[in-house]
Amino acid sequence: MRKHIIYRYFLFLSLVGLMQLALSCSSSSNEIEPLKPEGGDTPLEKDEYTFLNVEYRKWQNGTFQAWTTADSRETRTIDNMNWYTPSSDYSRTAWGGRIGLQPSSVVGKEGFFRVASCGGRSYLLDPDNGAVIIHGIQHVRPGESTAHKKAFSTRYGSEARWSEETGKLLADNHINYISYGSNRIEVFPAAVRANLLTPKTQKIAYAENLYLLRTFMWDMSKNLGYAFDDDKYNRLVLLFEPTFATYIDHLVQEKSALFAGDRHFIGFYLDNELPFASYQNTDPLRGIDLKHFLSLPERYKAAREYAEKFMRDNGIASAGAITKKNQEDFRGMVADYYYQLTTATVRRYDKEHLILGTRLHDWSKYNQKVVEACARYCDLVSINYYARWQPEADFLANLKVWCGTKPFLVSEFYTKAEDASYQGTGYANTEGGGWLVHTQKNRGEFYQNFCLRLLETHNCVGWVHFEYNDGYDSNGKASNKGVVSIEYEPYESFLSQMRQLNLSVHSLIDYYDTKSVQ
Repeated sequence: MRKHIIYRYFLFLSLVGLMQLALSCSSSSNEIEPLKPEGGDTPLEKDEYTFLNVEYRKWQNGTFQAWTTADSRETRTIDNMNWYTPSSDYSRTAWGGRIGLQPSSVVGKEGFFRVASCGGRSYLLDPDNGAVIIHGIQHVRPGESTAHKKAFSTRYGSEARWSEETGKLLADNHINYISYGSNRIEVFPAAVRANLLTPKTQKIAYAENLYLLRTFMWDMSKNLGYAFDDDKYNRLVLLFEPTFATYIDHLVQEKSALFAGDRHFIGFYLDNELPFASYQNTDPLRGIDLKHFLSLPERYKAAREYAEKFMRDNGIASAGAITKKNQEDFRGMVADYYYQLTTATVRRYDKEHLILGTRLHDWSKYNQKVVEACARYCDLVSINYYARWQPEADFLANLKVWCGTKPFLVSEFYTKAEDASYQGTGYANTEGGGWLVHTQKNRGEFYQNFCLRLLETHNCVGWVHFEYNDGYDSNGKASNKGVVSIEYEPYESFLSQMRQLNLSVHSLIDYYDTKSVQ
């Protein structure tokens, strides 16, 4: 009897065990805790990025649009790169250039900044032969508004003290490029030059804009007796004025002498945001339009005659017969004429420094004919990049083709934050092309996301943040463009993320270059 009871008890336990096994095997896979290695998650078990979702809004048609994350749902930051391990296994020059990379091609004069290709990636070579990616700030100079001047006087009292403190700010945040940014090109004043360009143990590069076409336009009243009507004609018609070539020859001869022998000086921008192309060719003032050139009055007959010759050479009978191809071919011819003339003029007087393009903006930067003309004659293509949360992948792919062997530089970009204020009043933030985010931390997230995507390409030699100081216009409206406020207070939560990325550039390049060949 006792054996029989033991047997039934054993049978019961066996049935219970079989039922538990069956339930375990039938459980859905997502209810089972996966086995993990002792060291934690491996990189492939996580996505490459844990994206941030950063709210922004645009100032458009005279009003702020609604807050949205439509374009910013995949915002990258260094701290959320799950496969990336920081490395500092390299040496740098005082310019921030990486030592030891072997260039396969170099363009420029030895001892000055040059353009190079190293391992299939574009760099600038610094004067000490380090491979540099530019991470800079534009317009490093005291603000000129009454509010700026008052704050400057209270905080610094002199340009010497301002430049000393600002030089430390640049060095501490690993900023390796600046510009002075006068409307008429000039060098950094002697009183501030050393503090800004050689802070601590660092050497900082700079570049300036010749503003060739714009300066000619400004001086027309003095030189020609009449002013140019910028609201009526596309300013590129001035290329064909009989005195233009002689004017820029004299200008370049005079101004290039200021920079002779300057190893800190990278080179010249030729102009800024010239109106080569408009959206769908709808605005002849903002984009070259063949019909616009054909309709020019007698005062600008040289440009009109250039267009008429194009019509004859291409067998186009009338304005009504102009095709889209004709329009693009004409745009390409005007762009080619501009870049050929201006670069030849600069190289006539300066054989030491680079030519940095024209800071293509808006729809001009998306036009193949324009970009190709710039790349054909300049040492690199510069782009002022606005109205986008991040560089578009298809545009970056186009640039690789259109630029050929020439690299590109993002010469302006920024966002503003609504937490900026002056004397307790929030900024209006209605001026300028940058979008609006909530906080300075969000500005840093935008900066990192934008620059990480540029580093992922192989033909970008850097970026320049617009700008050093917040803006303050004559109507008392402020814009949060700067890395310091109107009262010269650094935006540390923004700068900390700028600093992190600037210091990590070469490590990030190693990561992206290794990833691209896997």
